[in-house]
Amino acid sequence: MNPDKPTSPFSSLLDKSRNLIDDIKRSYHDSPLFKTNSCYFCGKPIVGRYYTDLYDHSLCSTHPRRFCVSCSGFCDSGCIEVGGGKYLCSSCQNFHTTLKDAKEMIKMIRAHYEKIGLGMIERFHLEMVSVEEMHRMTSGDVLGLASSNGRRYYIHVLENLSHTAMVGILAHEILHIWQFQRRLNAPNRISEGFCDLGSYEIYSQIKTQHSEVKIQMLQEDPSPIYGDGYRIVKRYFDKAGWAGVIKKMEGYLSE
Repeated sequence: MNPDKPTSPFSSLLDKSRNLIDDIKRSYHDSPLFKTNSCYFCGKPIVGRYYTDLYDHSLCSTHPRRFCVSCSGFCDSGCIEVGGGKYLCSSCQNFHTTLKDAKEMIKMIRAHYEKIGLGMIERFHLEMVSVEEMHRMTSGDVLGLASSNGRRYYIHVLENLSHTAMVGILAHEILHIWQFQRRLNAPNRISEGFCDLGSYEIYSQIKTQHSEVKIQMLQEDPSPIYGDGYRIVKRYFDKAGWAGVIKKMEGYLSE
């Protein structure tokens, strides 16, 4: 498959979102240095030891290995610091998500989730926050956070993320809202693994190099909560599909 040619039917979910989905499909690295023997950071020919990332970018060993908070690839010479020691590469800067973009993504995700049997998901408040604001709300290195207060639901996501990164995070957090609304109390790694399965589902619809890297990262995540949880839920999904996974999750109803 040509990684530059998206093949996803996902854009048909909402006609008015087609331009946004086209942007999502383009929001992976398309550097002129891609798959060459030149350094992604300085553009010079690679000599001696070098590093590679999940996008097959090469980096001279003399450069600091900084990773983009959005795509997890190497930072190039145009990267910027966005706070808290986190960086955003120039490619992801070109496709940063606005609040309007994110709301369109939410409509698409909710429509797709309803289509695969998850049912209606109630409305929630969405807010984009800085790295510092996210750190004040929660411990750990997270890009998104879902919470509830009675029947009110909230999602906070890190600002400045690329379209592909944002749609995966929203897909994850929306499934936390789904669990809140149904009063489910699954073990932590099952809850997070289920939400990561949502990210997998949406990434699978986009079908670009960036989304494929995100899927690979889900599969290889060493976290005992997120990584192990995803692999457990994904194995069950491979056997029973979404209908089976949903039934399993509904078995965790709180008393």
